[in-house]
Amino acid sequence: MSSLTLHSCDGQPLMLVSPRGARNLPYWMTETKHNSIPKEADSIYKELLNTDLFSIYRTAFEKVTGQTLALIHPDIMSTPEEESARCMNDFCSLMLDTKVCESRCTEHTLDLSKRIDQQAFTASCEANVTTTLIPINTKVGIVAYIRSGQVRTNEKEIDPDFFLKISEAMPPHVSRDVIMLFDAARVYTKDEYKSQLTLLGAFALQLSDLANNLLIKPAPGSGGIVDITKHYIHVKLTEKISLDDLAENAKVTNSYLCKQFKKGTGLTVVEYINRHRIELAKELLTSKNVRIIEIAYETGFQSLSQFNRSFHRYTGQSPTEYKSTAELSS
Repeated sequence: MSSLTLHSCDGQPLMLVSPRGARNLPYWMTETKHNSIPKEADSIYKELLNTDLFSIYRTAFEKVTGQTLALIHPDIMSTPEEESARCMNDFCSLMLDTKVCESRCTEHTLDLSKRIDQQAFTASCEANVTTTLIPINTKVGIVAYIRSGQVRTNEKEIDPDFFLKISEAMPPHVSRDVIMLFDAARVYTKDEYKSQLTLLGAFALQLSDLANNLLIKPAPGSGGIVDITKHYIHVKLTEKISLDDLAENAKVTNSYLCKQFKKGTGLTVVEYINRHRIELAKELLTSKNVRIIEIAYETGFQSLSQFNRSFHRYTGQSPTEYKSTAELSS
């Protein structure tokens, strides 16, 4: 069975079973393109970062695990600032906000990328915070990295020498907050962390497949098919949309449309429609004082039960819970 190896923080290999079944991995997953950034990498990276597939997965992963998931450019220094600084760890966030660890964090990510030999790599920084970098491999080389972790994986206290070094650059009350936030941070067990890496490894394989599809020059008109279909969906989002309607509008068969749409977006047509309907519903739930059943039909769903199932799938909450949470935070 196909597999990839992730190196865990204790140096032991962690096997990842490929979800694509029992077959050999393609050559681009077995050959190392180390320290070589493909010329296509920048455009592929930007496309991956802006896909609904990445957005949906990131939202779900961060909500369930409490860990950060960022997509890092293969040229580490070219990563957008908001992506590079993305962090859900209060300790790390404070260190980044005070600029104490900004360069250290970048250097640590850069160091991890240099130590990657086609497989993922996990290591701890000076602050005893564990981070993992997983490459998105394609037939031309690495086009992105998934960065996750930024968590504690052992009970060790913050290194006194490191704390002394950073405390010199911050006010006394801030240095006290640093210790407090570090001590309050959740400590993940090795099994917990490895399980989360397995999820990320499977997702990395999905992104690799999508990236390889993006590298393939589309057949004449296929790029247009995706754009035409997206436009039709957004125009008709609040109405009933059938696959027959979409295929007829794009002047192609149903099966060809489904194949090209999945190749171009990483999502099925139904997933894409429901995702955008839920985003519209979230806006309506927080801006309009109307019943949930009215919002369900107003956003194109054919029943309240279908709306509730889809809403929970994409947000992890029921519409009522989401509305209550939004009202409390406003």
